[in-house]
Amino acid sequence: MIVKALWLEHINESLVKDFYESQTEEEQNAGFEGALSFGTAGIRSTFGLGPARLNAFTVRKVALGLAQYLNHMVDDASVVIHFDTRILSKAFSQELACVLANNGITVFISDNYKSTPELSFAVRHLQVNAGIMITASHNPKNYNGIKIYNDKGGQLLPEASEQLSEYINAIETPLNIEKGDFNTLIENGKIKYMSNEVTESYKNEVKSLVGSIDAHDAKVILTSLHGTSLPIVADILTELDYHHFVIEKDQSEPDGNFPTVAIANPEDETAFTLGKKLADETDAQLIIATDPDADRLGFIERYGDNDFRYFNGNEIGLLLMKLRFQDLTENDTPKYIIKSIVTSELAERLATSLNIEVDNVLTGFKYISDLIEQKQETDDKQLLLAFEESHGYLAQPISRDKDAIQMVPLLVKYKNLLHKNGLTFKDMIEDIYENIGRFKDRTLSPTFEGKSGVEKIENIMAQFRNEQVFSICGMDVQKIEDYYSGEVRDVITGTTDQLTLPKTNLIRFIFENGFIALRPSGTEPKIKLYFSLEVENIDDITQEFETSYINNIV
Repeated sequence: MIVKALWLEHINESLVKDFYESQTEEEQNAGFEGALSFGTAGIRSTFGLGPARLNAFTVRKVALGLAQYLNHMVDDASVVIHFDTRILSKAFSQELACVLANNGITVFISDNYKSTPELSFAVRHLQVNAGIMITASHNPKNYNGIKIYNDKGGQLLPEASEQLSEYINAIETPLNIEKGDFNTLIENGKIKYMSNEVTESYKNEVKSLVGSIDAHDAKVILTSLHGTSLPIVADILTELDYHHFVIEKDQSEPDGNFPTVAIANPEDETAFTLGKKLADETDAQLIIATDPDADRLGFIERYGDNDFRYFNGNEIGLLLMKLRFQDLTENDTPKYIIKSIVTSELAERLATSLNIEVDNVLTGFKYISDLIEQKQETDDKQLLLAFEESHGYLAQPISRDKDAIQMVPLLVKYKNLLHKNGLTFKDMIEDIYENIGRFKDRTLSPTFEGKSGVEKIENIMAQFRNEQVFSICGMDVQKIEDYYSGEVRDVITGTTDQLTLPKTNLIRFIFENGFIALRPSGTEPKIKLYFSLEVENIDDITQEFETSYINNIV
């Protein structure tokens, strides 16, 4: 293969030589099958040689495309770059910086790892034209990625992503991209290290959001899952004069190999194993974990030795809604929440009971960010909470992405207030269930690898689009929302109306007692299945759905 031979000539410059040489021949060849595409969530892939894997050259290709895009859009463009603790994140950030600076872009770069919400804040604080975050969020350790942010601090919306993709895809020879020398570009002021003032300003905004932590009796365990939330969260808590926390040190060492967890994701309860052990040893009442780039968080509450309760993403959202509402009772400004359309049905009903406006958006925090921007320009309502069921939350739009850094101190504050009054998060969620409804939420993510997997996912979606569906798992369908066709069909009356949200590949079935939704993942070979139903037997329903509608499709 001529193409492969050309890439092998540059292997020492690729940053991924060791990865490539440890791969099987099949894995090596896969890097030359097609090319990485810049989608609505940026680029996310495994390491390897070739145009279809992450390496120095594919990273440079993204950088050159972004430089051309920005130079077309504005004069004297500027960009800020952050990187997380993943393998090659820092090296990739320097590759990006060199190519951008070599093409006339002023680049601000961090000298150490930072979180995704800090990147979003930095874009707004520095008033640059774009932001870049080097991360693969909560993906496995052999992944990394590039996320691009607009000048408002939110991830690029589909139209802008498509425009940028055209520039990137038009670059046919990534091996020939000139990048310049990093140290020389630093000396010439083309690349500038970001001042610590940006971090301090972000911390001050978070402390202003939290106010004060008046009760200190509940002890908390913190773990970063080898990522970026520490030491910044610990610094914020200390500066708020809260010291009653313990860090799970082994699990909080920055390490892209994630040695203490199978999956560095707080959505996975097994990620809390070491935190639970430390909580038993130190008599702590709460364990909070963040994912590697600190946009997601999760927590477990402890009631005694080996007595714990895990809260899923929807439940955390419900708790934050109610507790933040109580926290702001003296503020009579009208409030609103923004949530994704696959978030628990119970969130909408709780908001209604609290007289809070509800705004629904497509999955993807970029849509939440965009709506926040619109609302801040057009009305005087206050954001109560923006969230997705996948453990992403935002209370104060100082950043425009999921922000675990600002949410952890809020959780610590609320936990201590509850503890002072003899209550727990479990008491609060049970109160919501008793008064609003006992909906049960599940999210399944069946994985289908390779070309056959892509075809299977397409066939699964096609069966629901092309066939008349009146009943699912014994529940009568009332409405079908197809966000690809942009239509909602009333099954009972047979009428069809237009949906107002943008086009995306998602179908939602509405029942009297909740909904089921299907959406192919944009970053992984998975189909996401969302269940939010007021039923007794949610596990039976999810199992029946997988058996009848997923596993039997070829």
